[in-house]
Amino acid sequence: MKNSTKITNTSIESAGLPKDAKQVIAEYVWNGFDARATTVNIDLSSNELGYIERIRISDNGDGIAPDTLNYSFGNFLDSLKKGQPKRTSYTRGKKGKGRFSFSLFATRATWYTVVATGGGLMEYKLLIDKNTKEEYENSEPQLSHADHTGTTVVLEGVFGLNAMTLQSEEFMDFMAQEFGWFLHLNKDVGYSIKINGKPISYHQLIQETDETSFTIYSPEENSFVFKVNYIRWKYPIGDRYYYYFLNSDKIEAAKLLSSFNNNAIEFHHSVYVESAFFDGFELSDIMLSAEGNLFSEKEQQVVYRKLLVELRDMLERKQKKYVREQAVDIKLKELVQKDLLPRYGTSDMDKHRKATLLQLIQELYIADPRAFVGIKADLIRTYLGFLDLLLQTERKAEILPIIAQAIPLSDKERERLERILK
Repeated sequence: MKNSTKITNTSIESAGLPKDAKQVIAEYVWNGFDARATTVNIDLSSNELGYIERIRISDNGDGIAPDTLNYSFGNFLDSLKKGQPKRTSYTRGKKGKGRFSFSLFATRATWYTVVATGGGLMEYKLLIDKNTKEEYENSEPQLSHADHTGTTVVLEGVFGLNAMTLQSEEFMDFMAQEFGWFLHLNKDVGYSIKINGKPISYHQLIQETDETSFTIYSPEENSFVFKVNYIRWKYPIGDRYYYYFLNSDKIEAAKLLSSFNNNAIEFHHSVYVESAFFDGFELSDIMLSAEGNLFSEKEQQVVYRKLLVELRDMLERKQKKYVREQAVDIKLKELVQKDLLPRYGTSDMDKHRKATLLQLIQELYIADPRAFVGIKADLIRTYLGFLDLLLQTERKAEILPIIAQAIPLSDKERERLERILK
């Protein structure tokens, strides 16, 4: 049966669809996880010349309910997911773009879906053609003999896509960066993505990991244990940087942006927090009630506030460690390469001046990397020139109180700066 939609080629082309085949595949994988799948399989079929002819992406999610088709296939940039609050990681897409992204490299997409109904499992299929996106076809639902619900989308008439593109280490690394944080979030419940039967591994992208635990007491003297798993990734990941809160079943109950989502440094991190405290936990309730009464002494709110303090302190220590051990060297090399430092001669005095300025820059960057981000090169050059001049005067000690007005300093940071300025 053919159905009209509110879709045109112009609306598709202007909607900001993925421009890369890797991103298209990722969209379909996310659609599977959006449907509460735990496993997504990607199978590629290629010809003797090494070009892909067919891509098959299957999942064991809930399937596509027939009564949602007007929303999920009839309207572009609209879907049932649009009205869901994005408080967890299990609803990624809100505008339904992924359904039509196949047109980047395929002429036809067919969905074979199995859904649960009151009478058992039913199955039917949907089809969209690249040249007639203003309509879609669907068959009548019929009794299914499948073992479980799920959806398989088959992309056919694939053009210009070499098999090596989606079978290379580059593609595996892309998928690991996009989904590694999510697979780790759900590692205890067996989530997986396989490409031609080979599971995607993400452990090679973990730069640093640490596990610890907090015990927090409520005003009623109840104790709650929080198991914390910190990960620093080598590269940017497919999500912003969050605290993920998991209940005693190891399922995400909510997530909250960490306070380290700035672009000042390459501090790519995820923090997974597991506790029975999150059983029945609703982040929205906590946030709304906290807004109404910042100093509420309700047990759940008090414990939650204490937890956030502990998590922030831990993450701040991790960031400082990363900046001191790695990021600051990168920044100093960048300043030298871009010729942003004052000009120095070869005398011992000039060498000492340069070493002192570099020490000062290092401590300032460790204290707050944002001090060197988003500033034009000429301004940085001028800023460093003035610092160099002040360091040569008897009033160099006055640099510290000026810095302290702009950058919050810990006692240790203040002490290190004082030693440099003496």
